[in-house]
Amino acid sequence: MEYFFKNIWPILKKDIVEVFAFIGIICSADELLKLFYQPEEKYEKIIVFSILLLGIIIIIIKNIPPKKYSFLIKNKDIKIKLVIGDLLKQNASIIVPTNSTFYTKMENDFISLKSVQGQVQNKYFKNNLNVLDVLIQKGLKNNKNYIKLKDRKDSKKNQYEIGTTVEINYKDRRFYFLADSNINADGQTVDPNLTNITDALSRVWQFISECAHVETLAIPLLGTGRMGITNSREEILKQIIFSFVANNNTKKIAEELIICIRKEDIKKYKINISTIVEYIDYVCKYQYDNYNI
Repeated sequence: MEYFFKNIWPILKKDIVEVFAFIGIICSADELLKLFYQPEEKYEKIIVFSILLLGIIIIIIKNIPPKKYSFLIKNKDIKIKLVIGDLLKQNASIIVPTNSTFYTKMENDFISLKSVQGQVQNKYFKNNLNVLDVLIQKGLKNNKNYIKLKDRKDSKKNQYEIGTTVEINYKDRRFYFLADSNINADGQTVDPNLTNITDALSRVWQFISECAHVETLAIPLLGTGRMGITNSREEILKQIIFSFVANNNTKKIAEELIICIRKEDIKKYKINISTIVEYIDYVCKYQYDNYNI
């Protein structure tokens, strides 16, 4: 409901001409009615009020802010979709942000149940995280780009580079676990910054284009949870959009990218959906032939 009231006015402002036109139609209809029928004054007011109320309801219903926005990248058969809703309900392969050690422990809220990783683990690997760990290690088997952490006793010791991606196929779902942050022994993010996000995005697109499948992908707003990055959600959204469009310039990464925003975040963090929609539309229509990536 908050999403509706926050976004209905900007849309109505664009249709203000339509509103006044409708009022004009009502006045004209009232005059025509009087030519053929002379109702009592009290009934005339009821009729006019009823028509006006019906018109307002129709205009509001017509302008209910959508929860899905779809865009086609210029000269490319690739879509970007902005969705207000649950990431895990999307019919797509899901990009799952994780830590650079790929640690999956959920005890003591090490991996928060509220995070995307926590939700994926709870829904698909509940009471069976060993399976996930085996699949992750299999995906990292030939990756030698890591350092050994000496301060880890009970957690994984190999810290991989930011942007390292592991493809996980399980229960008819595909996930891309993407390292976008470094953590200390207590699970707290070390030096959260926008560079980690941009590097992670660039490398996940590269991984998918070289090692994975051209399909529909779904991605959350990286770094906006417990990572503690100070950049706004709107800034992260723009980074995701720009990075995806730029990296599709030489090779098709996906049929469609679904960017998911949690409904409760819109009010809490004052996300201006209209601004984001305008930005996506602009980038998709006026993308440059060659980006400096």
